[in-house]
Parts: sequence; structure tokens; C-alpha cells
Amino acid sequence: MSDMLAAESGRDMMSSPMAPAQPSRWETLSGLRPMVRSDISFFRHVYHNVAAYIAHDRLSNRYHRLTTAAHALLRRMDGVTPLADIRRDLEKKGEIDADDAEFAQIVDQLKSLELIRTGEAPNSAFLEQRIVKARRAKMIAPFKNPLYVRIPLFDLTRVLDYLEPAMRWVFSPITAFLFFLLLGSAIVLAGIHWDGLTEGGLDRFISAENLMIVWFVYPVLKLVHEFGHAVVVRHYGGNVRELGLMFLLFMPVPYVDASSSITFRSKWHRAFVDGAGILVELTMASIAMFVWVAAEPGVVRSVAHNVMIISGVSTLLFNGNPLQRFDSYYLLCDLIEIPNLALKSTKYYSYLIKRYIIGLDSQYEFDALPSERRWFLFYAPFSFAYRSMILVTIAIHLAEKYFFVGALLGGWTVFNMFAMPVIKGSAFLLKSPTLQGKRQRSIIRGLMLAAGLVALAFVPMPDRIMSQGVVWLPDDATVRARSSGFITEIHQHSGAKVYKGDLLMTLRNDKLVTEHRKVNAEIEALKLQLDADNATDQVAASITRQRLINAQERLARTGRDIDALSIRASHDGIFEVGVPEDLIGRFLPRGGEAGFLLEPGMTPVIKVAVPAVDGDLIQDHLRGVELRFASHLGDVVPGTVKSWSPSATLQLPSPVLSLEGGGPFALKPEANKRPELVNPVFIATIDCCEGLTPENYGDRAHVRFDLGWEPAAVLVYRVVRRNFLKRFEV
Repeated sequence: MSDMLAAESGRDMMSSPMAPAQPSRWETLSGLRPMVRSDISFFRHVYHNVAAYIAHDRLSNRYHRLTTAAHALLRRMDGVTPLADIRRDLEKKGEIDADDAEFAQIVDQLKSLELIRTGEAPNSAFLEQRIVKARRAKMIAPFKNPLYVRIPLFDLTRVLDYLEPAMRWVFSPITAFLFFLLLGSAIVLAGIHWDGLTEGGLDRFISAENLMIVWFVYPVLKLVHEFGHAVVVRHYGGNVRELGLMFLLFMPVPYVDASSSITFRSKWHRAFVDGAGILVELTMASIAMFVWVAAEPGVVRSVAHNVMIISGVSTLLFNGNPLQRFDSYYLLCDLIEIPNLALKSTKYYSYLIKRYIIGLDSQYEFDALPSERRWFLFYAPFSFAYRSMILVTIAIHLAEKYFFVGALLGGWTVFNMFAMPVIKGSAFLLKSPTLQGKRQRSIIRGLMLAAGLVALAFVPMPDRIMSQGVVWLPDDATVRARSSGFITEIHQHSGAKVYKGDLLMTLRNDKLVTEHRKVNAEIEALKLQLDADNATDQVAASITRQRLINAQERLARTGRDIDALSIRASHDGIFEVGVPEDLIGRFLPRGGEAGFLLEPGMTPVIKVAVPAVDGDLIQDHLRGVELRFASHLGDVVPGTVKSWSPSATLQLPSPVLSLEGGGPFALKPEANKRPELVNPVFIATIDCCEGLTPENYGDRAHVRFDLGWEPAAVLVYRVVRRNFLKRFEV
């Protein structure tokens, strides 16, 4: 509708011969005599052999990157030469090539940055629009990223002037050597004490008690981190005019404005500034490692542990990762000589969409070197994916402890991932002046792009569920002890052919033999007592008779247990047992495995643990089963599900399937109890592998259940649902 009104408005003006012609923006500016403000300084950099310039506004302490053309224009703004003459001179020397509208836009941008004074009367409507826009941006800034809100406090210049002479030793080669020695020693110690360091995992870190320690430790660590940046900036001649607080995950964290390092000519000096905080944190983490080892359990050890986590793990996930806009990001930008990599990468993808999908004219080009474009193609998607992954992971773990906070953060993350791009894209299609005259075509192409993205959700994808199992022999193949005792003799060697009733193994249980003798003596005493009671007291005789019967039953039971110390074959077969020398003297509990008795043609089965959230899905949609064994992963073996456990269980068929045994299933950290799973599982029995030998018993099996094909959206929903149910035990 706005386009139609603009078109009709234009026709009305053209149809009236008395309507005055409106001057173009360039005609308005051409007679002005602009002048660069006296408090603006310029610095020259070279990126990929191309000159670039930095303008420093000393009044506001802001820095602006300039193109070569903008810098050439500013150099000639002396307050005397008209802008039209400046333009002719620049065009004659080939330093600028722009039409009237583009040249006027450059001048207006320089004005908006407050780098020049033109003497032009201020445009009240334009100024009002800028003020409203700035206020709106300031108001919504905390909501755009509630994890990153800045509050400036005071100037650090005098403090650094005092500290800088005393900190020069930090920049010596000896300090660098000592740093690497300290870091290497701490890494070795961390490897030695890894189990103690990781005990409790993330749950321990985000517990309410530990978060109180973190609340005090984190700001102190970050203050030292920021001073690391500040000291390096001052050492190379820069100034730090601002120390303040920002809120990271709603926690107050100090920050410094080290932007003056942008003026350093050497990219290595700028990179040192960028990485100084990381080096400081690694130093603190290394020192904390030694404190943690030396300290007794208590507050000091807890503080040291938190210092290691904050300065070590957070350095790897945040400051040390260039995919997030923290220290390593700026370090990467300086080393590869691409300032504002994230912004340019996003703009490059925006250019690709506008140029090749929305259909802007071929004159709409993106000025970048081929090597820069390769960085842009890589950085934007990987950075988006990593940031989203980190935020979702934090939201999930927070939700496990503090559901409302985690849900709020997760909702905000999803909104920024999916809703915001749609809102911005729609606003561009509906309002952008660059689409004037071709808006309808662009909207149609945008809708086609959206439809294509939605169609991707319905593209069929292979539906597979992976799990793990263990090779399991049939129950009747196991030779079990019917009485507990120590192995004294193995009568058959491994692989021997035996027959039903043959003696396989002998156990010894002195306590059982002593009990048998004791009961036998008790029976003899009760018989004498019974004879005496029969002659004197029939009531007492009845009681003694019952005691005698009980003792005789105990004697028979102990007799059976003693006979069971001789383990015999229950059927014909091949006896398989371990190395006798390793088994002699070993205690074998009642029901314990004493070996295997294999019949010809006996085939092992696979016991597979399947998460309960996937059990019904597999049973309803199963198309096939494939297995790979840990002993020969290169071979794929087909299988068939023989049976399922009638209900979900918290017990694993074998410890090798737990996290402690190298499997995927977590056990509850409860001592003095039979190990139980955190999440229940179904146990599937799979037939396969007729060629398996008894030596394969206990081998780990990687099992893939083929469920056919499903739309991509269904698979994504299933993954989200599965993880939600596992995490929150719903």
C-alpha cells in the first residue's frame, strides 16, 4: 500500500507544472565546506596488503574503521574547499568512484559518526529520529542479550600509569618460560587427579552451596583477567579509559575497555592484548591446581576447585573459543587480518540471500577478497551452531536444578534462533527501500525460500536407534556353584568332553563342615534328651522331638551343601573354564559362574539394553537389526529380536554397559547398594552369530535398530523428546 501511495504521489507532482523541483541530496551538500573535528585522530593499518584507517574520537573515546575512500575524503576536508571541488579532485586522482547518491551517503555517514562539521542546518526530523532510535536500542539492549549488559564505572588511566613500571617483568622471556613450565606441571597433576577433579560433574558445580562460592570467586577472577588486558594495552602505549561491570548469566563481572589497542600497528601487539586475559586465567588455574592438591578438604580446596573450573573450563568453552565473541574471537580477527569477522560473515550471508535468492540487481556486490569470503562461509554457520549449543546446554542443566530459569533461557534461545531471523527477513521484504519497484517479486521469492525451508522438515531421513549389548550364553550353558566355597581343584581341563554327572570342580568350605559336625553333635544330644523326657514328661518330650526334627533338617541341608561342593556336569557337553592356576583359591559364591558347558550347535545370544523411551518405538516400527562386535568392528552381522523383557528395569545385564565399564548407561551414585540405572531400560534378546565361539562371551556389541524412514521434523522432535524425558525423568 505504501508503494502505491508513493507512486500516486509522484504522478501528482509530475502532473503539476507549477510544482517546484526538489533538489537532490548531493545538490544540497555540494556547496558546503566541511571540516574534520580537531579532536579526531587517524591511524593507518594494512590488512592483506590493503590500507585501512582508524578514526579515534578522543572526546567520546570511540573508534571507527574507515574505508580508503572515506579517509581520502576526510583528508581534504579543511573547512575552506567546497565539497564539489573535493569530489572532483578525488575523482581525477582515482581515489573515489561514486555517483551523486553514493557520495552523499558517505558524507551523511561521516556526519552521523560526528567526525566532521559541515555548517549545514541540522535536520530536526532526522535528529529526532536518531534520538528515538538510540533510546529504543538502549532500552531493548538488555533483552536482546540478557547475559551481556554493561555498566561503566571509572577511568583506569592513573592506576595503570602507576602499575605499568612494576609490571614490565611480565613481558620478559623468562616469564614466558616459567608460564609454560607452570602450565605443563598443572596439566600433569590434573591428569593424575582427574577422578577427584571430575567427581560430581556439573551437578556438583551448579549446586546451591557451590554457587555461593562461585558468586564471590568469579568476579575476582574476571577482575584479574581484565587487568591482564589493561596492563598489556598500557605497555604498548594505549589507554584504558573505562572499567565497569557487565552481567553474565545475571552475575556481575568486571570488564575494561581495551579498544585503544585497535590503534596498534602491529597485529602481534593487538593479538597479545586479546590473549592476555586467557594467559592470566590459565596461570590462575595452574596455581589453583597446586593449591587443590596440597589443601585438605574444606573451603580453601573448594575455592581452588572453582578457580580451576572457571579459569580452565570457561577459558576453553568461552574465552578460548573464537566461535564466540570473546577474547579468542578478537585474537583470530587480528591474526587473520579480518576485523569484525562475525558481522562481516553475517552480512556476507545476507548478501548471498539478497543477491541470489531475493534477486537484487547484479550491481549489488560484496567487497571482499576470496580468502576473506572463505572465512565468512565457515564462520557464520559454525558460530551460530556453537553459540546455540552452549546456550541450550546451559538452559538444560539450569532447568534440572532451577526449572523456571532454565526454561526462560531456553525459550529466549529458541526465539533468537528461529523467530528473530523470520522477523528480520519479513521486515526487510516489507519495508526495505532497496526493494522499491520489485518488492512483489522479492516477496514471492522470499515465500518460496520459506516454503523450501519448511519442505526440508518433511524430507524422509533414515530412522536409526543405536544401543549397546553384551554377548550372552543361554542359561543352561552356565555351570554354577550350588554352594559357596573356595576352589581347591579343577578335575577337567578347558575344552574337555564331559558327560552328565562327571566331577568338574571341588570347593572347600570349612565353616560348612564345622556347622555339619556341630549339628550332628546336637542331634546326638537331643536323642539322649528325648529318651529321658519320654520317661518323665511327655510335654517336654514333644518339644524335644520337634527340636530334633529341626536339627535333622539342618543336618540334611548342610549335607546337601557339602555334597554341592563337588560341582558336576548337569548334561553332556564341552567344558570351558579359565586358566586353572588363576582359579585355584578363588572364592565362588552360591550361584557364581564356575565355567560353561556347551552343547554342540549351542549359539550365544545378545542381551541389549534399550532406553525405556525408545523401547515401544522400536517394538512398533522395527524393520531390521545390525550388530558390530567390539572385537571385530569392521564386520556387520544381521540379527533378529527374539524377545523383550516384560517391563522396564533399572538393572543392566552386564557392568560393561555402564559408563564406568565404557558403555552409554549412567548408574546412580549410591554406595552399599546393588548398582541401579539413572534411567530405566528394556532388555532385548537378539539371536545371531552362529559362528561365535565361547571366547566371545562378554564381548560388547554395538546394535543398530532400523526403523525405516521418517520426516526430518519427526526425527528432530523425537530426539528433543527423548532427551527431555531422560533429563527430567518424566
